[in-house]
Amino acid sequence: YAHESGRSLIILVNKWDLITTGEKRAISQARAARIQDSKRPQDQKLYIQRLRNSLKFLNYAPVLFISAATGKNVDKIFPLLEEVARERRKRIGTGEMNRFLKKVDFERASVPMRQRVKILYLTQSNVAPPTFILFTDRAVKLHFSYQRFLENQIRDAFGFVGTPIWIKNRARD
Repeated sequence: YAHESGRSLIILVNKWDLITTGEKRAISQARAARIQDSKRPQDQKLYIQRLRNSLKFLNYAPVLFISAATGKNVDKIFPLLEEVARERRKRIGTGEMNRFLKKVDFERASVPMRQRVKILYLTQSNVAPPTFILFTDRAVKLHFSYQRFLENQIRDAFGFVGTPIWIKNRARD
């Protein structure tokens, strides 16, 4: 719901102090996942990978492992909230966006040839959440993979950590 309404988001994983070494957690009768000592960085990465796989639409949300009982990493919540709030209000100028567009390799976007559009320019029309208007040569609905590709490219170049990005398409007048 937060994603659809354009709200920024941080994923907090609580009770991290209760994860124990070598404990088996049964997901179902048929399969069980062995969880190593998840206090190690490589196990946190594995947990994040599993989390990202189940919440693919929230790949922009930072993940913070905390323990409310022991206070571990609780002091990092508010600085992270402030960073996400800054990112939500970030504005990128049209000139900078157009320089960015020249660098993007749209051939890598896996979009059928007949659904490709010629991108004329890109501008940020709003903040909170960051909203971009993509001006194209014709009025067509962008293929979801094209839109996702462009969103990922914008994130790689400009950040926008913890906040959804909205991209709207408009045809040239």
